[in-house]
Formats: sequence, structure tokens, C-alpha cells
Amino acid sequence: MYNVAIAKPVIDNNQNHAVESNSKTAKQIFHLSLSALNIEDTRNFYELNFACNVRRITKSGKGIHIDFFGHQLTFVEVTPEKHQQVCEQNEHGSPLVHFGAALPYYLWFNLKERLERNNVSFCIKPHLKFEGEQHEHYVMFVKDPSGNAIELKSFTHTNDWL
Repeated sequence: MYNVAIAKPVIDNNQNHAVESNSKTAKQIFHLSLSALNIEDTRNFYELNFACNVRRITKSGKGIHIDFFGHQLTFVEVTPEKHQQVCEQNEHGSPLVHFGAALPYYLWFNLKERLERNNVSFCIKPHLKFEGEQHEHYVMFVKDPSGNAIELKSFTHTNDWL
């Protein structure tokens, strides 16, 4: 049993007390934790290809926290037996289990160029998806050294990526 002391924060009467997932008034940082087969290979992949900064390394050296386009991405090294990926695809051919970033086109294009220069294999090559529809976007998928699928996209009709 845990003994947890909870302190009430000071809240200004003008502040909104509701927590809303669709609030765009302040940037919210998203956190995702994934497994990795080799933490150094994973670190090198994200630093080289996405220019991610490592924010913290665990005391054991088996975990890292990186800045992935302003969000917290955590990797923990596990044995191959514990690292199981869902390799199924959805009706559009995208891996069911994946994460990624929606970027402005110039960043998406520059990232595509960097991945090509670094000879990173695309599991889904860069292309325009849902052409002519409201959610039309450029998309590409790569996998990190542990097989985690990463989707990078850039919407063409709106800055509202939801």
C-alpha cells in the first residue's frame, strides 16, 4: 500500500478547471514508451535520422528519453522475447501499431531527403495519400532498429491535423 500526500495546487479564479484533450490554448506534451532491442542502436537511429536530442538516460543505461518533435519518446531495452511487434496492416497498408508526427511540408520533405541520404529503408515509400479528400496528406513509414513503425505525414489542405 502506498502512502501518498497530495498537495492542492494554487488555482487562479480565472483559470479553467477542466482538463480537455482538445484544448489548443497551451502546448501539451505527448509521452509514448516503446521497447527497444538495443538502446545504443535506437539512440543512434533517432539522433542521426530525426535529429532528436536525448533528454535523459536511465541509471541502468537501458532506457532513454528523447525529444521527438517536441514530445517525449521513451525507449526501454528488452530481450527479443519481450519485444513483440504487431505486424498486421490496416486496409490502407499501414502498420496497425505505429507512431509518428504530422509536420509542415517543408519539414516533411527535408526529413524525407535526410532519410534517403542516410539510406534508411522505407517500409512505405513517400507518397500522396487520400488525394482530393479533406485529409489528403503526404506520408512515409520507416522502422527503427527494433522494428517500431514510424509514420511521418504532412497534410495538404489544413493545418488542423485532427
